[in-house]
Amino acid sequence: MTQQRNNERALWSILAYLVAGLVVWGAIGYGIDHWVGKHHYFIIGGLVLGLSSSLYLAWLRFGRD
Repeated sequence: MTQQRNNERALWSILAYLVAGLVVWGAIGYGIDHWVGKHHYFIIGGLVLGLSSSLYLAWLRFGRD
C-alpha cells in the first residue's frame, strides 16, 4: 500500500511540474511578446522552454534511480 501511495504522489508531482513549467514560462513568453510586439514567437519559445525544463526537473527528481 505504501509503494502505491508513493507512486501516486510521484505522478501528481510530475504533473504539477509540467503544468507549472508551461504556465510560468508561457506567461513570461506572453509578456515579452506583448512588450516587444512580435507575433507569438516568444510565447512558443516560452512554452518549449517550460516543457523541456519541467521534464528535466522531473527526470532529476524521479528518473535517476
